[in-house]
Amino acid sequence: MLSKQEIIDERQANLPLPDQPPVASDWNSSDSRAVNVGSGDVVDDISASGKGSDSLREPVTGASDARVHGGELKMNTVGSGTGREAKDGLEGLPNDVVTSDAKGKAGTVGTTRKDYGYPGKSDPSRGL
Repeated sequence: MLSKQEIIDERQANLPLPDQPPVASDWNSSDSRAVNVGSGDVVDDISASGKGSDSLREPVTGASDARVHGGELKMNTVGSGTGREAKDGLEGLPNDVVTSDAKGKAGTVGTTRKDYGYPGKSDPSRGL
Protein backbone atom coordinates (compact mmCIF):
# COMPACT_ATOMS: atom_id res chain seq x y z
CA MET A 1 0.00 0.00 0.00
CA LEU A 2 1.25 3.46 -0.96
CA SER A 3 1.73 6.12 1.67
CA LYS A 4 -0.16 9.37 1.48
CA GLN A 5 2.94 11.27 0.30
CA GLU A 6 3.62 8.70 -2.45
CA ILE A 7 0.04 9.08 -3.73
CA ILE A 8 0.44 12.87 -3.80
CA ASP A 9 3.79 12.62 -5.62
CA GLU A 10 2.31 10.21 -8.19
CA ARG A 11 -0.66 12.48 -8.89
CA GLN A 12 1.56 15.56 -9.17
CA ALA A 13 3.78 13.75 -11.66
CA ASN A 14 0.76 13.09 -13.88
CA LEU A 15 -0.33 16.75 -14.01
CA PRO A 16 0.32 18.49 -17.33
CA LEU A 17 3.06 21.11 -17.29
CA PRO A 18 2.48 24.60 -18.70
CA ASP A 19 3.79 25.28 -22.20
CA GLN A 20 6.02 28.08 -20.99
CA PRO A 21 7.03 29.35 -17.60
CA PRO A 22 4.58 31.86 -16.12
CA VAL A 23 5.32 35.58 -16.35
CA ALA A 24 4.25 38.49 -14.20
CA SER A 25 0.59 39.32 -14.78
CA ASP A 26 -0.44 42.50 -16.58
CA TRP A 27 -4.01 42.38 -15.30
CA ASN A 28 -3.25 44.96 -12.65
CA SER A 29 -1.70 47.30 -15.18
CA SER A 30 -3.28 50.69 -15.77
CA ASP A 31 -2.16 50.50 -19.40
CA SER A 32 -5.10 49.09 -21.35
CA ARG A 33 -2.79 47.94 -24.16
CA ALA A 34 -1.17 45.46 -21.78
CA VAL A 35 -4.52 44.11 -20.63
CA ASN A 36 -5.83 43.94 -24.21
CA VAL A 37 -9.25 45.43 -23.45
CA GLY A 38 -10.84 48.74 -24.33
CA SER A 39 -12.83 49.40 -21.18
CA GLY A 40 -11.73 52.50 -19.39
CA ASP A 41 -10.39 54.15 -22.51
CA VAL A 42 -11.54 57.72 -23.06
CA VAL A 43 -13.59 58.10 -26.21
CA ASP A 44 -13.14 61.36 -28.09
CA ASP A 45 -16.44 63.17 -27.50
CA ILE A 46 -19.46 61.37 -26.11
CA SER A 47 -21.58 64.47 -25.63
CA ALA A 48 -23.02 64.44 -29.18
CA SER A 49 -22.79 68.23 -29.04
CA GLY A 50 -19.21 68.87 -30.04
CA LYS A 51 -18.63 70.70 -26.76
CA GLY A 52 -16.10 68.14 -25.64
CA SER A 53 -15.62 66.22 -22.46
CA ASP A 54 -16.13 69.19 -20.14
CA SER A 55 -19.87 68.83 -20.61
CA LEU A 56 -20.16 65.25 -19.36
CA ARG A 57 -16.90 63.86 -17.97
CA GLU A 58 -14.95 66.58 -16.23
CA PRO A 59 -15.77 68.14 -12.86
CA VAL A 60 -18.45 70.78 -13.06
CA THR A 61 -17.02 74.30 -13.27
CA GLY A 62 -20.28 76.18 -13.55
CA ALA A 63 -23.88 76.13 -12.46
CA SER A 64 -26.35 73.82 -14.17
CA ASP A 65 -27.86 75.34 -17.29
CA ALA A 66 -31.15 73.66 -16.41
CA ARG A 67 -31.49 75.67 -13.20
CA VAL A 68 -29.72 78.96 -13.90
CA HIS A 69 -29.86 81.21 -16.96
CA GLY A 70 -26.22 82.22 -17.34
CA GLY A 71 -26.96 85.05 -19.76
CA GLU A 72 -29.27 86.81 -17.33
CA LEU A 73 -27.13 86.32 -14.24
CA LYS A 74 -23.79 86.83 -16.05
CA MET A 75 -22.31 83.59 -14.75
CA ASN A 76 -20.75 80.43 -16.18
CA THR A 77 -23.20 77.60 -16.84
CA VAL A 78 -22.66 74.15 -18.32
CA GLY A 79 -24.76 71.22 -19.42
CA SER A 80 -27.15 72.56 -22.02
CA GLY A 81 -27.21 71.00 -25.44
CA THR A 82 -25.34 67.84 -24.50
CA GLY A 83 -26.30 64.20 -24.36
CA ARG A 84 -29.86 63.49 -25.43
CA GLU A 85 -30.66 67.15 -26.08
CA ALA A 86 -27.90 67.34 -28.69
CA LYS A 87 -28.43 63.83 -30.07
CA ASP A 88 -32.17 64.30 -30.65
CA GLY A 89 -31.87 67.98 -31.57
CA LEU A 90 -34.09 69.17 -28.70
CA GLU A 91 -34.36 72.83 -27.77
CA GLY A 92 -34.74 72.18 -24.03
CA LEU A 93 -35.09 69.49 -21.39
CA PRO A 94 -37.02 66.43 -22.58
CA ASN A 95 -40.52 66.40 -21.07
CA ASP A 96 -40.12 62.80 -19.89
CA VAL A 97 -37.17 63.58 -17.59
CA VAL A 98 -38.85 66.24 -15.45
CA THR A 99 -41.39 65.82 -12.67
CA SER A 100 -45.06 65.70 -13.59
CA ASP A 101 -45.49 69.21 -12.12
CA ALA A 102 -42.84 70.60 -14.48
CA LYS A 103 -44.13 68.99 -17.69
CA GLY A 104 -45.09 71.54 -20.28
CA LYS A 105 -43.38 74.45 -18.53
CA ALA A 106 -41.02 76.83 -20.29
CA GLY A 107 -37.71 75.18 -21.15
CA THR A 108 -39.13 71.69 -21.63
CA VAL A 109 -39.78 69.95 -24.91
CA GLY A 110 -42.65 67.50 -25.45
CA THR A 111 -41.14 64.07 -26.06
CA THR A 112 -43.84 61.81 -24.65
CA ARG A 113 -46.75 60.48 -26.63
CA LYS A 114 -50.34 60.45 -25.45
CA ASP A 115 -51.06 57.82 -22.79
CA TYR A 116 -53.90 55.65 -24.06
CA GLY A 117 -53.95 53.51 -20.90
CA TYR A 118 -54.03 49.74 -20.86
CA PRO A 119 -55.86 47.83 -23.57
CA GLY A 120 -58.96 46.19 -22.06
CA LYS A 121 -57.62 42.63 -22.07
CA SER A 122 -54.23 43.41 -20.54
CA ASP A 123 -55.32 45.74 -17.73
CA PRO A 124 -53.63 44.32 -14.59
CA SER A 125 -56.29 45.81 -12.30
CA ARG A 126 -59.03 43.65 -13.85
CA GLY A 127 -57.54 40.37 -12.60
CA LEU A 128 -57.54 37.25 -14.73
